[in-house]
Amino acid sequence: MRQLNHVSRYPALAAVLAAAGLLVACQTAPGPERSFEVTDMETPRVEPGETKESFWKERVVYPFPVEYATVADDRGMEYEFAYMDEYRGDDPDEAPVLVLVHGKGASAGGFSLLMRDALEAGMRVIAFDLPHYGKSIHGNLDPETYTRTLQDTREAGRELLTDHLGVDSAVFMGHSMGGQWATGYALEWPEDVDKLILKAPAGLEEYPRNLSLPGGELPWMDPAYKRDFEQWKAVWEPLGRLEQERAQTEQQIRDFYYFQERDPETGETRRANIGFFLQDSDDARFLTETRVGMIDGPEDEYEAWIIAFVRDIYTMGIEVNREDENSLVKRLGELDMPVFLALGEQDPLIPTTAASGNEDMRWDVVRPAHERLSEQGPEPVVKFYDQAAHFIHVDMPEAFNDDVIRFVYGNRISGTEDPANYREPAVQLPEEVEAFLESDREAVLSGDMDAIMAHYHPDYRDQGRDRSGQRRMLSQVVPVLSRYEVHLTGFERDGDRAVIEGVVRTNFGSQPLPEGAMIIQEDGEWLWYGNQR
Repeated sequence: MRQLNHVSRYPALAAVLAAAGLLVACQTAPGPERSFEVTDMETPRVEPGETKESFWKERVVYPFPVEYATVADDRGMEYEFAYMDEYRGDDPDEAPVLVLVHGKGASAGGFSLLMRDALEAGMRVIAFDLPHYGKSIHGNLDPETYTRTLQDTREAGRELLTDHLGVDSAVFMGHSMGGQWATGYALEWPEDVDKLILKAPAGLEEYPRNLSLPGGELPWMDPAYKRDFEQWKAVWEPLGRLEQERAQTEQQIRDFYYFQERDPETGETRRANIGFFLQDSDDARFLTETRVGMIDGPEDEYEAWIIAFVRDIYTMGIEVNREDENSLVKRLGELDMPVFLALGEQDPLIPTTAASGNEDMRWDVVRPAHERLSEQGPEPVVKFYDQAAHFIHVDMPEAFNDDVIRFVYGNRISGTEDPANYREPAVQLPEEVEAFLESDREAVLSGDMDAIMAHYHPDYRDQGRDRSGQRRMLSQVVPVLSRYEVHLTGFERDGDRAVIEGVVRTNFGSQPLPEGAMIIQEDGEWLWYGNQR
């Protein structure tokens, strides 16, 4: 489970003023008009009834018609791909192509709102199920296919796109494991990828090849046995992940998906620290009901899904071995196309602390990825979605879908961040400072200027502004701010004063705290003091 970094959500208003200059710069022209109304989209769902042959083919309804193609990887291993290929515009030859790649355990049917919005914006949209997921499960029940790697599915996926669907180049959007899939695809065939959208992606962290356990080293991510399924099981079954997934109950799945946990004694539910969806929607319900529905479906389909769900931890891991000089992470610098990194502010799955040792999403994951991706290509666009967890397109569909459309058509996205402004993870603060920051946060969110200024010392001065000048500036800035987060990397106290360092993040991006910024304690209360310059 991800270890939460120490982040104080408060308006360090001295630094917010530095962000005020972004108010004009971040205003963007509207994206392309949505001229092509989609009226034939189905609500993705699971139909009631009994399943005889295939749960996925008989009872699961996708938002658009599903077609099937048999394609092969470079070894000649064949797979059946289920896919949707939709277009509503006037000239398919001129339309941008958007390829959607789902994450581990998910399926293409959970992209309904994103598909609709992209179609209405004039794109051709292709969304497929990777082998052993969604409607591709039933056509890939041969155990020989279980030894597939992510690269095998990329090779087969490329045959689907180029040979069957005639796609020479496209914008690829990958979610979670799909983000790693799309990254590897872009590294292998860069000429096929116009732009890359990585949403809460895997593939930005490296893992050790071996786990150090009391009984010795366990080669959990050793690529040496990637073609030996029995050896893989011999290593992974003792970890208990296969059995744990087989034992999941309907209630446990529903609780987990919606950030709930139950008291083992009373059965009462409470908010959990980990899960998938913060908001309910058709797509959230679809992804939940398909996972639940498999329990009582055909055993061979369920077992194929479980094996893929657990084994793909391994297939992802062998591409990002820390000991591998050519790991996917180390090769990010080879990419030269525009990249959009979209992340959920409340994502509990990034970073994967237990496996990677990383603790802070921005500092340990996004910052180094941004540096590598900037080596040959343009600086990636980075945006955090404040009310989203791991499934951004489910939690904040309108905002995310609009940003995808903007990115595809080359328009600016508002609210982005510059990782160059990131600082080291936050420091632990005294309780009374935390109380001051929380009080200040509440004041700014209320918009009450008197309450806000009560947190400022009479002798406040910062960058030439005194307390009255600060109030005038804040009266213009506060009404347009909807997000405040200051990440403190330094807190050095000297008597009744403390010098602080860090970054303030707002809905207009990130800015470092002014050099020498201070707070001061008077009559037991902390107040903003500025840098006295």
